[in-house]
Amino acid sequence: MYPFRDSYTFATFRNIIDSVTNEIKSLDNEYVLKASEAELEEYFIDKAIIEPLVLHSDQQYIKNQTGTQIDVSHDFRRPVFPGERAVVRGTRIDIAIPFEGDPMLWRVRASTWSGGYPDIEVKSGEIMLSVCFPDDSANPDQLKGEIHQNIKSLEDAIGYLKNDVQKHNNSVPNRVKQTLKRKRELAQTTTGAVAALGIPVKRADASPTFTVPSKRRTKPTKKPTVDTVSYQPEPVLDEKEYQHILEIIKSMSLVIERNPASFASLDEESIRDHFLLQLNGHYEGGATGETFNASGKTDILIREENKNVFIAECKFWRGQKVFNEAVSQLLGYLTWRDSKCALMIFNRTKDSNAVRQKMHEAMESLPEHRKTVFHHADADSRYILVKESEPGKEIVVTTQLYDIPSVK
Repeated sequence: MYPFRDSYTFATFRNIIDSVTNEIKSLDNEYVLKASEAELEEYFIDKAIIEPLVLHSDQQYIKNQTGTQIDVSHDFRRPVFPGERAVVRGTRIDIAIPFEGDPMLWRVRASTWSGGYPDIEVKSGEIMLSVCFPDDSANPDQLKGEIHQNIKSLEDAIGYLKNDVQKHNNSVPNRVKQTLKRKRELAQTTTGAVAALGIPVKRADASPTFTVPSKRRTKPTKKPTVDTVSYQPEPVLDEKEYQHILEIIKSMSLVIERNPASFASLDEESIRDHFLLQLNGHYEGGATGETFNASGKTDILIREENKNVFIAECKFWRGQKVFNEAVSQLLGYLTWRDSKCALMIFNRTKDSNAVRQKMHEAMESLPEHRKTVFHHADADSRYILVKESEPGKEIVVTTQLYDIPSVK
């Protein structure tokens, strides 16, 4: 095949985007409302992302060497009469070069191109280009130069393509997210699911007692699954309210810093009670500790009008094994109303950043992990999880680390 001539990147990439967005628009409304947003985003972004070509020219090798006939009629160095055809014995060398990326790109012309490409054959994971020379006039230097020039022309074209592919890939996430957002809004309107937008929460005070400075893509192989039960709107904790709760909890770090001696000898339950005290000042006694919920007891639970609004698990850092057990414990507590929660880790080691990194690695290695919303090396991190037993239902977990002074 003659590469880079069947179509242009602009039209080809636009067709890919159009195909994915049209597939999103054609999704069943109930399916969209029941599926995990993070899983849908990952699935459709992956469908639209293009893997750029990478040619491993340093791994080239001779795959075949065969005899052939070469037409030398136009070779001015040979005594051939005009109009006559002269053929001599020659050799054909097939050179294989491994590559990575989407094979489709070998047929697409970049927005910038130079031409003069050699014919190639595209096979699984490699291309093959061929060179021929007469046996009676073999010139190794000339042959090497021809091979080098052919490969360089392909590498130049791949470089131009890479720029177009990168621009396309950069645009994909926003296009997919916006299309999914519009589809979900349409589905909610169609099914009358406006009630799923949030839980009304009555506050005792609009601001935290203590304030602190604010601090602040294995690819999916199939479409996300959902349960078979008919879609029912479920109340969820509003993002602003979730942030408010986290800020109240986070304000305790200042209390700990100002009163280190008071916390040095406390156990998990005693430290937890200090956090509950702050939460109850904002939610009129709605924050409780060690409350039975789902398959166990959770450390912090906020309830409003008999609904679980927020839950959190509190643990001392004792290594990744204990941390993983805490995550499993937290997931075991969750019911469908508990879509947003927190994992509060008390740390008595000296290297809090190293602990945060280990926490982050543990969260991303969970089989339930679908998306890292954000990760800060010196602050909170947030993740979206989906339990296999409850497909489509997203669990938002914010991890927080609190340095607790040790007893001297």
